[in-house]
Amino acid sequence: MPTYEIIPVNVGEFTAFEKSMFVYRKDYGVKLHAPFIMYVVRNEDVCVVVDTGCSDPEWSMRHHGYPVIRQDHQIPDRALKGLGINPADVKYVVNTHLHWDHCFNNYQFPNAKIYVQKRELQYAICPLPHHCAQYESFQVGLVPPWIKAMTQFQVVDGDVSLLPGIDLVFLPGHTPGFQGVLVDTAKGKYLIAGDNVALFECWDSSGNHKHSISGLYNDLGEYWASLSKMEQLAVADRVLPGHDMKVFEHKAYPY
Repeated sequence: MPTYEIIPVNVGEFTAFEKSMFVYRKDYGVKLHAPFIMYVVRNEDVCVVVDTGCSDPEWSMRHHGYPVIRQDHQIPDRALKGLGINPADVKYVVNTHLHWDHCFNNYQFPNAKIYVQKRELQYAICPLPHHCAQYESFQVGLVPPWIKAMTQFQVVDGDVSLLPGIDLVFLPGHTPGFQGVLVDTAKGKYLIAGDNVALFECWDSSGNHKHSISGLYNDLGEYWASLSKMEQLAVADRVLPGHDMKVFEHKAYPY
């Protein structure tokens, strides 16, 4: 079975994000400097990109009210070129979900197949009103960013093997069709958990429960079942989050 390394790439940052949106019913009013993370999963033969990051800062402020910084070298295609990767050569892109800050730059990968869960696509087309902004849906007068590369979508339904040593794992919770990416490495399996575990502290909560869910979710029962499923997939220190600056303490995983 082939193994891979996982490289977290900083493709922009929230400068004052409300922490309670990441940690359910905790730390109201606490603001975080939180990155948008694009993960690169690769070995000598394969390169997979997981999530493609957010918009430019002006778009974010105009349509979401979030102050964002993104320097030129953090634009996803430029960030990848800094790793010696040409986005045109990337054959596999995985969207953990279709919120604007995770799929905005799908179009920068013109030759990739883009993997998304069936339930996620169905919900993104017509989300509940409270979720419309996150999806930049038609209902709020926007065109969802994933539309630009929709012809490249490979729609999957449930757990599937993407490649030997890389599995897509259906984990509804943060969104109805959320998926994680389970990766074989030289030191065991790592789970790219994305926004189901926005911060490392969400996975090892100090509260009344072992884990803390996101402040933004769709179905609490499904979310909790997904956390239980995640416990069986990867040990605690092998779960990689969606928006934690601490992930960049290591250039690659395993370390």
